[in-house]
Amino acid sequence: GVQTCALPIYLLLDQNLGRKAADYDGLVPETCSRLIGPQFALLRPEFAAMRDYSLARRATPALKRLLISMGGVDRHNATGEILEALVKCSLPDGCRIVIVMGQHAPWLASVRQLAEKLPWRTELLVNMADMASLMAESDLAIGGAGATAWERCCLGLPSIVVVLADNQRSGAAALQQCRAASVLMERELITSELPALISRIAESGNLQSMHAAGSRVCDGDGVGRVINRLAACDD
Repeated sequence: GVQTCALPIYLLLDQNLGRKAADYDGLVPETCSRLIGPQFALLRPEFAAMRDYSLARRATPALKRLLISMGGVDRHNATGEILEALVKCSLPDGCRIVIVMGQHAPWLASVRQLAEKLPWRTELLVNMADMASLMAESDLAIGGAGATAWERCCLGLPSIVVVLADNQRSGAAALQQCRAASVLMERELITSELPALISRIAESGNLQSMHAAGSRVCDGDGVGRVINRLAACDD
């Protein structure tokens, strides 16, 4: 007799906030299962492991540690521009600043010099491996709009997102719309807008609202959800 084969099973993963399954209508086979949104974000397990601790320590939020992480390379030197803008900020007394960069970042030496001149205790970490613990111990982050945004949301870490590429705009806008982050849509806005933005966040109670909104975006269990869907396809 003639044997028939089951239709092939396809999975589409799009972990970006603001995307919908309907965005792929007509673009993927009908048998394609669409895994859409940060609930499917493929985070390393240490972020889910640190989530409960990180959320618990934000019960009474205060800006005591500011984390700056603009990517390992940061070829446009957004980190340097941020440090120069911080001089104009009214950060709380005793606030600590932690900067993370990659070993081969072209502006590393320049950033180190700027960090040494800041009036707050400032630490520059190179090739930091345990970002989950560092984020969990931070109270506000300044970072990019890539995959690290979901790491920050998983840990409920309030953030200021700086858009560094056109393909980050829609995700950054979605984060701002759900109040999980404040966004600078252009790197050129760092100098003019960052000082006032940090002051508003520190003084208005926005840390608490951003923490709560971010923690609802991603819980860090995306890998497990994807694995479960893959396993279901094999049944």
